Amino acid sequence: MSLENGTASQRSKGARTEAPTGGGNGGNTPDNTMVVDKSELSQLLDGKFETAAKRSENHIDTSIKGLRDEIESLDKKHDKKHADTASALSALEQKINSAVDSFTSIAATNATAMQSTADAAVLSARAAIPHGVGGLPFGFQPPQEDGYTRAPIPTRLKLFATEAITLDAAKLGAKAMCDKAGIAATDYTVEPLGNPGLTKLFAIDFTGDTKTAALRAKKSRECLRNDDSSWMQLMVTTPAGATTQAYVNADKSPKIERVEKLSKILLKICANEYKDKKFFVDRATGTIKCGWTPIAIIAAPTSSEISLKWNNGGILSTGIDKALIKNAFDLATGSAANVEWSS
Repeated sequence: MSLENGTASQRSKGARTEAPTGGGNGGNTPDNTMVVDKSELSQLLDGKFETAAKRSENHIDTSIKGLRDEIESLDKKHDKKHADTASALSALEQKINSAVDSFTSIAATNATAMQSTADAAVLSARAAIPHGVGGLPFGFQPPQEDGYTRAPIPTRLKLFATEAITLDAAKLGAKAMCDKAGIAATDYTVEPLGNPGLTKLFAIDFTGDTKTAALRAKKSRECLRNDDSSWMQLMVTTPAGATTQAYVNADKSPKIERVEKLSKILLKICANEYKDKKFFVDRATGTIKCGWTPIAIIAAPTSSEISLKWNNGGILSTGIDKALIKNAFDLATGSAANVEWSS
């Protein structure tokens, strides 16, 4: 290493200098230690890193502030929408309550008006009719019970035998049915509905309160139904010792039974006279049909009247001779029957 004037030349920046050995440095620098001065490039890089760090910090702070502002703005929008929704629901509730109040008021007004009209009509009717004891019109008579058009009796079954039988034979038939249904002999009675000695029709009346007796009647009849909905044959004995079939049906009014019986007679006559045609009967209405076309209807307004009317259009389209059917029907029901013909 060169020396000038006994003094070491100034070290160039970044140059490496070996430290003297021994303790000539006062003990500050260890032996064999290399000392490197910081170069201008290193100082420049340190400055740039410091600047970049500050810029990054500022950018992060700005981003965080922007996010906070955005979140605050969204919160404000959400709060406003929530408030608007609550306000709209409150307004709708007020409208509904107002509509209900209005409807209630209208209904009450109409009810009051209708009640006033009804009261006025009642007062007017009472004023027009003189009343006697108990508030009933003078000469008032309650309607008499009509056994012909009476309502069906739910606690009664009817046993119909194809041939006339005795009461004992009918009791045996009823017992066979009730035993199958588990109904005791003390829970029903059997009475003839015709000649006490020999008839085809009998009433089976079940005892107990109305509900219990009606259930017993239904249970007894249903026990005769097979699983395929067909009906079992109930056979009873005639006085001659032969057997004949008996049918058990629910009770019906005599009027309905008469209409059903007459419509069966008319159906049989039509089928015998016109074997090439198909006839059907609607027993509930007493209507006879040829195919799908109604041709006649039977009514029995009283126990002594028969009303037979025809559908002239159906008669014409099916080719049925009314006179032929009428004559056969008169012979089957008796010439005294009151037969009405349509115009």
